[in-house]
Amino acid sequence: MSKLRRHTCHSIALVVLLVCAPASFAGRVRYHYAPVDASGNTTMRPGNGGGPGEQVSRFGFSTEPYVSQPRPTHLASFRHSYSGRQITVPLTLPEGTPRIEHRRNRIVYNYGSDVVEVHFLSDGSADVIYDSGLFRRPWGS
Repeated sequence: MSKLRRHTCHSIALVVLLVCAPASFAGRVRYHYAPVDASGNTTMRPGNGGGPGEQVSRFGFSTEPYVSQPRPTHLASFRHSYSGRQITVPLTLPEGTPRIEHRRNRIVYNYGSDVVEVHFLSDGSADVIYDSGLFRRPWGS
């Protein structure tokens, strides 16, 4: 088998694997928190499927209910980028020191292979997104 043909076969196999792999392989789960009082306390709102969270597909095109929830290790308070009010959300942070990234509408705790993102939404609520990387089991599994 020629080198070019072998490379083409490997490329096709990789594309088929990525396209056909079930969404459950993607370790990306989102939880939604809405403020309940002026002090910034929040409550979890169920996802579209009725579970506490939503597992998000690799490219974010589809979601499915996610019934497991990681045990919080921290209560983090932020100044909401849209409402300007304080909001407190429970987070499950792994051990280690993250690289903290501040963006216009989100805070990202980047641990390398694991990422925790707090995404501030225009209605004053926030999504907490746990991403344990492609082909890894989501947190709390």
